[in-house]
Amino acid sequence: MEPIATTLMSILGGGILVIVMYDILMSALGTGSSGPLAPRIAAGVFRAIGCLPDRPLIHRACGPLVMASIGACWIALLCLGWTVIFCTGETAIVASSDGQPAGPAGRLSFVGHLFSTLGGGLNEPGHAAWGLVAMLAGLSGMIVLTLSVSFVYSTTQAVAKGRAVLALAEIHGPGTAHFDTILLPQLAGLVAEIKAIPFSLYFSTARAHRRVARALSALYRHPGLGDGERERLRILLRELPGLETVAEDAFGAALEQWARRHSLK
Repeated sequence: MEPIATTLMSILGGGILVIVMYDILMSALGTGSSGPLAPRIAAGVFRAIGCLPDRPLIHRACGPLVMASIGACWIALLCLGWTVIFCTGETAIVASSDGQPAGPAGRLSFVGHLFSTLGGGLNEPGHAAWGLVAMLAGLSGMIVLTLSVSFVYSTTQAVAKGRAVLALAEIHGPGTAHFDTILLPQLAGLVAEIKAIPFSLYFSTARAHRRVARALSALYRHPGLGDGERERLRILLRELPGLETVAEDAFGAALEQWARRHSLK
């Protein structure tokens, strides 16, 4: 392979790896800051699912499909990046049986085996330097799989808390004696979790009154809210992602638009 082609492929593979790892770290550990990939993947899959017929199964499957799509894209791009890296050396990966250079499919298979902790399969690094690169590839795969599990767990916990708070709102809703003392503190915690894990907004449910984005918008428009209660509620809801800088007089309309963006139907 020509030196220029090798350099370009190294830059391409390294760039893919940097972008994917940054996206994973920010999405899983960024507490509200996401990378360039995951938010776009989630929004695109969510819009595509929204085009399907309005059935209970669609609402139940929406969140898991969004999360699975993000994870699948992370793994696919990480495999692509490492495969490109391993394609820069003629003897980077060789067949274990005869020592002949592996083709692109063999190099991709080698990376996949590293990620799944199964070893190199039918192929192996051509020499010690590529063995070190293979070790880094295996470590990156382990990090991605570990962070993905943590990412999914945190998201589903936020979803469960959201539905619990919505149930609590039916007991201690606007106009009740414990609206300020019980419901608002729970809402503050929920808003903080949504801000830290915005992907929880892409989960839906067959029960319309348990869909978090729509329910929060409906709560703000509740006719039983007094002026003081609505003001305190607005202070909390302004911390939702995308509503931090909305003007006070435009908040109601902005909240309704925000709820529509995060609702399947």
